[in-house]
Amino acid sequence: MILKIFLFWRLGLFLITYLGSMTIPLVANGGIGAIGPNRKFDFWASWAQWDGGHFYNISKFGYFEPNQYAFFPLFPLFIKIGSYPLLGSHLLSGLLIANVLYLAFLYTFFRLVHLKFGQKTAVASLFTVVLFPTSFFSVAFYSESLLLILTALTLLLLERNKPYLASITIILATLTRFVGIFLVLPLIFYLLKSVNFKLRKINLRFLSIPISLSGVLGYGAFLYLKFKDPFYFFTVQSTWHRSVVSPLSTVYSYLSQNFTSKPYNDYLDIIATVSFVLILIAGVKKIPLSWILFGLLVVIVPASSGTLTSMPRYVLASLPAFVLIGMFLKDRRILSILIWVIFLSLQMFLAIKFVGGYWVA
Repeated sequence: MILKIFLFWRLGLFLITYLGSMTIPLVANGGIGAIGPNRKFDFWASWAQWDGGHFYNISKFGYFEPNQYAFFPLFPLFIKIGSYPLLGSHLLSGLLIANVLYLAFLYTFFRLVHLKFGQKTAVASLFTVVLFPTSFFSVAFYSESLLLILTALTLLLLERNKPYLASITIILATLTRFVGIFLVLPLIFYLLKSVNFKLRKINLRFLSIPISLSGVLGYGAFLYLKFKDPFYFFTVQSTWHRSVVSPLSTVYSYLSQNFTSKPYNDYLDIIATVSFVLILIAGVKKIPLSWILFGLLVVIVPASSGTLTSMPRYVLASLPAFVLIGMFLKDRRILSILIWVIFLSLQMFLAIKFVGGYWVA
């Protein structure tokens, strides 16, 4: 079932974006694949625009610009390795890896939710995550699919009482994106629960906690040796006008703006942020608390940077929210179909715009 859903969705996404790229006005930008001076539109390369262009250049040339250290190294490394059997094609490597990993994520996510909450919730959650408006980023030249599979796999391993294996997937997640570090919370809760929250019963399995942090600590040590700043990946966020502020201040600054003159993606930014936080708060008694905290931090931490730019994409990693949506929709057939149709329609619109060179998330 999952393979059929993926293939049907992926082929449909290919068709709609390809036809859309021949219909809408294309936008010139500095990204690979986009039109520009002496450059023709390249449909496949257009899937590596914006952040994808940074991943592409890092995988091909290494970190040659200071602001690129904001992009964690695991996904570019996988692209580099994958390019060797593909005759050096980094573009094909990245797109192939993203698509294969997303398919693997769908299988893992379904098994996780099915194991924890049953088949009906698993099916509803699966359709929700596939049809979500920004899910196309998971098969683009972005690290979304890698973070998603590592997140789902970590939670599944903990459900199967394998904390050491989970610590390894957390290491990889922290080398994919900083929010991967918050997967340590489900691990800590799992270990504490295993000893009935009695600290005197702490055992060797708790070593999986420092082990899971070794990835991000290693990256920080590398940055310290190179720049004398272990948080350089955050320091360079100022390039994108990001700085540490209260998430409430960020949200308020958006709500207080005159939206009549704002682009549509500003609406998506605020709606995605607020709705996911509210969904997680409302579901605090329905799923494990560690899942709630992880899901909230995935949303709140990026929202604490003074801007909600890219939030419709960042919330993809908040898998507990998708589980809660699935739980709500599982017995509401008409409502679920209505929501999924709206999600898919918006996804097609955003994907066409993205391929055409527009900024969407």
